[in-house]
Amino acid sequence: MQIGNISHIAGNALCTACGACVGICPSNAIEIHPNTAGFLAANINNDLCIECGKCAKICPSSPENKPSIKTNDIFHGVCLAGFVGYASDNTIRQKSQSGGIVTALLCYLLEQNEIEGAIVNNLNAQTRRPQAIFASSKSEIIDACGSYYAQSSVAKTIIEHSDKKTAAVVLGCQAESLQLIRENYPNVTLPKYIIGLICAGQFSGDMIDDLIAQSGCDANQISEFRFRDKGHGWPGDVHIASSTKDCWLPKESRYRLKQVYELHRCIVCYDQMNVFSDIVCGDPWGISHKQQPEGHTIVIARTEAGKNLLKNAAREGVIILEDLSTENIFNGQTVDGRHKTKFYASREIFYENNWLFPYSHDYFENVPCTPANFMVRKELKERLTYSRDLYLTSSGEDYLKKVNLKKKKLRGSFIQRVMRRMMPYAGAALKKLSIIK
Repeated sequence: MQIGNISHIAGNALCTACGACVGICPSNAIEIHPNTAGFLAANINNDLCIECGKCAKICPSSPENKPSIKTNDIFHGVCLAGFVGYASDNTIRQKSQSGGIVTALLCYLLEQNEIEGAIVNNLNAQTRRPQAIFASSKSEIIDACGSYYAQSSVAKTIIEHSDKKTAAVVLGCQAESLQLIRENYPNVTLPKYIIGLICAGQFSGDMIDDLIAQSGCDANQISEFRFRDKGHGWPGDVHIASSTKDCWLPKESRYRLKQVYELHRCIVCYDQMNVFSDIVCGDPWGISHKQQPEGHTIVIARTEAGKNLLKNAAREGVIILEDLSTENIFNGQTVDGRHKTKFYASREIFYENNWLFPYSHDYFENVPCTPANFMVRKELKERLTYSRDLYLTSSGEDYLKKVNLKKKKLRGSFIQRVMRRMMPYAGAALKKLSIIK
């Protein structure tokens, strides 16, 4: 039985803030707001809600929803072809996060008049948060290069511009909500092309503020913020600039904050590889001969429309592509090892704690995976418990205590790891010293 609205989703720390519910609601009863922990979440105005159930039918975190897909391999999705390549425009390639293929394709579609604009993310300098926008010019599309890793309501913006011919860049949860809209409300016009990004999770917007504070830049005068800037080569460092300062932070700065600000729902997401998109793009992890400083993009064509788009853009010289087996891509992204193990272990932890699990149980049966060992499972349980508790925190004071305590624990773990790695060298040095004596 379908629930009347999606208030229970945010109440169980499962809202991704995709925004589909906002766009589909007929009574304007839903808004997306940051909660105490800085995560965006759907808020229901019960005075306006008519409990029509529309939002519940298209929520990617509702376990009752099972969007259809033409494959039994939900972790891999439909794969028509695999590639690795880059944008032929050096400006686009350099400004992009990987090889610039996503931006190059959007510009190509715009120049060919196949679309009127693209739904992409850029950074709002006032809020210091990413925002989904309708980009109707090449310059706007190029300015939106790169990823911000914090939430934005992309599906909401897509629905708001459903009267136009568009292409959209989305994460897996956002693509899933669009697929549910396509199946439940076929009269809603969706983008002509869905370009997916390989996704390892989203984070609280407070992570951005934390990095800005580390940079020493004036938070009220930020002129540029890039989680990954290739100015020093791929995969990129954090680049933050204000009117008076230009700062680069090593990529380790954002690595260290991931477990502090990660979204609870993302840890248990199966859709790293964006299986409901036309094409999916990402970094060339594991593709050792394509990890040059200038950057490359790995690509999987999932639909004939996506495959034809890639073929046409390559023929016109907009992008440079070479074939790459999808097996190599999945191996590089560690889908069948690390990712599946994390998913199934997380599912077990959800069930043990009686937490609402965001997927139907029978969606993932008969999929082989390697069980998590004791240490992996222990770390996952800590991450899931902390991230859920943080998301549901209602007191600002409690929130700061939890964040600071988490940072302290992570620093201690980091020091322990460094010491363990140094022990063999220390032992060898002491042995050498004793010989000298």
